[in-house]
Amino acid sequence: MKKNTAIDPIRYEMFLHRLWAIGEEGRMTLQRVTASPIVSQGGECMSSFYDEKGIMVLACSGHLRFAAATSDAIASLMQRFGKSPGLFDGDQFFFNDPYVAGSHTYDMMIVKPIFHKGDLIAWTATSTHTADTGGLLRGGAYEIFHEGICVPGLKIVEKGDFREDVFQTLTGMCRDPQYVGLDVKAMIAGNNICAKRYLGLVEKFGLEFVQLAGEKMIEDSEAKTRAKLKSMPDGTWVTRQYVTTLDRKTRKSVAQQLYCTMTKKNDELFFDFTGTSPQTDTDHNSTLPSTVAHLALALTNTLFWDVPWSDGKMRPVKINVPEGSILNCKYPAACGAGPRIGNVLVSTVCEAVAKMIYASGRYDDVNASTTGNLEFVGGPGYFYGGHAREGIPVAQGLYDIHGAGMGAAPHRDGVNTGGHMNIPSAGITDIERIEMQYPFLYFTRSHNPDGSGFGQYRGGLGSHRVYLIYGSKDCSVDYKPYGGVAQGGFGLCGGYPTGIGATRVMIEAGLEMLDRVKAGGHPTAAAMSAGEWGKSFLPAGVPERVPLPEGSLLVDYVAGGGGFGDPIDRDPQLVLKDFGRGWVSREIAERIYGVVISRDGRAVDDSATNASRNEIRQARRRESAPVSGKTSGVSEAASDGWQTVLRFHAAMEISASGKQRVIRCTRCGHLLCDAKENYKLYALHRARHLSEIMPPLPTGEPYIGEYHEYFCPGCATQLQVDMFSPTLGGDPILWDTRIDANKLKSH
Repeated sequence: MKKNTAIDPIRYEMFLHRLWAIGEEGRMTLQRVTASPIVSQGGECMSSFYDEKGIMVLACSGHLRFAAATSDAIASLMQRFGKSPGLFDGDQFFFNDPYVAGSHTYDMMIVKPIFHKGDLIAWTATSTHTADTGGLLRGGAYEIFHEGICVPGLKIVEKGDFREDVFQTLTGMCRDPQYVGLDVKAMIAGNNICAKRYLGLVEKFGLEFVQLAGEKMIEDSEAKTRAKLKSMPDGTWVTRQYVTTLDRKTRKSVAQQLYCTMTKKNDELFFDFTGTSPQTDTDHNSTLPSTVAHLALALTNTLFWDVPWSDGKMRPVKINVPEGSILNCKYPAACGAGPRIGNVLVSTVCEAVAKMIYASGRYDDVNASTTGNLEFVGGPGYFYGGHAREGIPVAQGLYDIHGAGMGAAPHRDGVNTGGHMNIPSAGITDIERIEMQYPFLYFTRSHNPDGSGFGQYRGGLGSHRVYLIYGSKDCSVDYKPYGGVAQGGFGLCGGYPTGIGATRVMIEAGLEMLDRVKAGGHPTAAAMSAGEWGKSFLPAGVPERVPLPEGSLLVDYVAGGGGFGDPIDRDPQLVLKDFGRGWVSREIAERIYGVVISRDGRAVDDSATNASRNEIRQARRRESAPVSGKTSGVSEAASDGWQTVLRFHAAMEISASGKQRVIRCTRCGHLLCDAKENYKLYALHRARHLSEIMPPLPTGEPYIGEYHEYFCPGCATQLQVDMFSPTLGGDPILWDTRIDANKLKSH
């Protein structure tokens, strides 16, 4: 903002809220025009505003990765096409190049410059996730050239005139021109609304005020971001999460790791992704713009949610991403699965951020993961091909995934099927609409039992569904080999990243199964796993896509939220309540939570539960040993003289006695180590292969991951559960929290 220039604060607030409302009107206009289920009901769209230089002034509540990406698209358009063909009043540009902005070619943008009395004063943009871009069906791409149309900028509207030639050229390269065309026209309609209303604000408030208010939004975002960071402890947080993809040579699943080192110093935040796996020859890659967009998304959701959503909020954030990694793939690598990598990146970043937020005492802002997928994440995907009963091409992506379970918090369970953390306004399509646009018959969509992270507060349950391929002779779906490592989830303070309840499988049921349904039978996941409704189908050679003959019965699930705290601290009555609802099985109630439920399922056996939980604690002591060979790195015995300096964990704090700073258990007072050391070296440590915990993989192949559990040597409280895949190497004992204790003052 210009020096010594002040604007009226009341008018400023009026302007800010009016601009937000206009952006929401543009987004809702877009959703009403389109017929795309991803956009109209899934909510994968965005409207946003930018200053004349292309710096984002305000984004609204749509898909946040679009908001973080479009600034780069506008900068590219101005640089590449500012002189030829030029920028004029009434122009609108089509854009979908993921190596410049966005996540993959399916992220389409329409960008519109806003002119006032002949001068360029601002930009507005709308974006959609449009599933059809032509090219190969999802899963088969080796290079970006296989992923359909890729346009770095093309005028779809020129000086107010709709370019029918450009429109028909773009849509004519897609399988369903009407579907794609409605998305394009929907974005144009959204821009028209936003631009018209923006000029209305100029008329109401005056151009100088509007421009100064935009500058203030950007500067306020930066100032509030820096102030928030400065209020948090300095330190470094390290996280590591996994995904799996197809190794095309062996036709088997291989693990990839995302490795994040987050350092907070004063009012700045630094991210280093050195240690992340190399890019692949599949579409399982993320471009650098996609990675930056998902990083901004993660921070917006968790750390900067109360800061105006402009580019200013990212100015204190620095990032290093090694080129040639799955987070910064080299052109022309395929990147159709960039958002999947992005989802895991969001979870990886959010784990570090959640631990930093907890250390700052903002417990209401802390959540565990919302994208925890169970070990056998492979099998049939959700990008369909072929035609529906009426001969219309199917809409490809089935976005039940937006009904994910949200992560647990320090004082409550996660929300069941609560949404999708990438999209504040996300939704899932109702079943009647799905059956209208896809060749499916649904038999169930319900909460997924045992499907969320276990903890004192459990994660929210994702959904579970069973549906039949009906009325199509050419339906197909993308396919991945079943992995053997938990993917994209984290628990906090001893909570588990995921549960164990999940089934993703295809059954050769045949249409004759409908006769059984008419007679009163109903397919369930348990019955299908037992082979009661047909033989499971595992395609030979693990192809990128598999045909789904009519009569194929599919079982699938959606990710659940991570847990918070030690599971054996969970209120037994809450476990009983979950059992009564069918959300937790008797086996998990007893094995994980240590809760013994009466035979009739109506009461908790208190004495048996106390004995069970005591046995779990004793087993932790018997089966665990500290990595360092000793249970404390501090010579002094525990005493009452320690003062709390910083509570960074539900069961641990940094304590001080004179000049000495240590990590101490808040429950029993056990001193683990000096504050400069990794507490995990002195905690009781147990590595458990996933085959001990999880049901067998559908293929019978071995797991490639293990849980590393850490317990307090004094009271056996579970402190942390980490996922580790030995196949990728690295130190299994992750030093995740490194707080600069010298800068902290005793309470």
